[in-house]
Amino acid sequence: MVNKCLISICISLISNTMYSQGIWSNNKKKPKTIIKTGPYVGVQSGRYYAGEVGMERQWKEGKLIGPNTHALHFGVNYTYDFTRFNPILGYDLGYWFRDNNIGMTFGGTICMRSNFQDYRFGITPTLGYKIWQLHIQTGYHFLYPFYAFDNSTFDSNTLFLSARFVLVNDREVKQKD
Repeated sequence: MVNKCLISICISLISNTMYSQGIWSNNKKKPKTIIKTGPYVGVQSGRYYAGEVGMERQWKEGKLIGPNTHALHFGVNYTYDFTRFNPILGYDLGYWFRDNNIGMTFGGTICMRSNFQDYRFGITPTLGYKIWQLHIQTGYHFLYPFYAFDNSTFDSNTLFLSARFVLVNDREVKQKD
């Protein structure tokens, strides 16, 4: 009789403990999302050098192993070739994605370039690597119209390497519902 009473008390305590720890309940903690926003400055190198400024917003899962990071950015860049005196003003709207803490970033950009007489629109696939807030990317600008690949009057980079540094000035943590 005493043994049956002790066994039922032990089972009751163990089941209550496991339920309160969330092992059997559906009340699991929802993952957090870390949102960072701030301006960036950078330089783009290719056939020509271009300075870049813009804004970036990043969404990162708040878990330690394998967090996904998504980001949107909007920026302006300016190329000036001192030998030809042919400035190029550009606008970029882009997105990139990284699937863990130390992996490569994959993204793309919709861009517009103008030499203040003509303009070109295009897309830019990018591949990069991000360490802390420094993001190094390479890509290729597919600009339309191409004019048979004549760059003599339109001094814009096609193949490029860029380095951007994001100055995070707003950081918030949101709990998912």
